[in-house]
Amino acid sequence: MKGILIIYAPALECFVMGALENAGQKKYTKADGLHGIGGSSEPHLDTNIWPGTNSALFIAADERTKALILTEVAKIKKQYSELGIKAFAFPLEEIV
Repeated sequence: MKGILIIYAPALECFVMGALENAGQKKYTKADGLHGIGGSSEPHLDTNIWPGTNSALFIAADERTKALILTEVAKIKKQYSELGIKAFAFPLEEIV
């Protein structure tokens, strides 16, 4: 199993959820209102100077689904890079 963390601007919500649907992934954990500074978009710190926040999805998926999700996220990133989206994949050693 693989863990996937997708951090994205809320404006991309419909595209990210569409990516999961295209990959056949129905299960995830979502967090909203996250603060952060990335390399490809303005900071999202929810302040007067840097307004806005991020959202994140955590997903446990098999290798095939991980590859599909990352391909879908890459398409979103290519089209909407100024808004900010990034995906991280890592091994899940144990699930209880």
